[in-house]
Amino acid sequence: MEKQHNTEYQALAIVADMVQKFAQLHILNIAPSDRVKLQVARKELEEVIAKNVYRMNYDKNIINKIIKL
Repeated sequence: MEKQHNTEYQALAIVADMVQKFAQLHILNIAPSDRVKLQVARKELEEVIAKNVYRMNYDKNIINKIIKL
């Protein structure tokens, strides 16, 4: 198992904002090759959050975009 990272919470919250912005892309016309690259980028950003022992929160009733595991 890889060592836990210690990225600052505020930085992770900004990364979480970026991940949530990717959801808006599904309704837009994007070339298939670009779509693959964007999916890889999103997965990498989610991995940064996970390696810092957080997870994304998609529940709109909870204010925090990331939750500590």
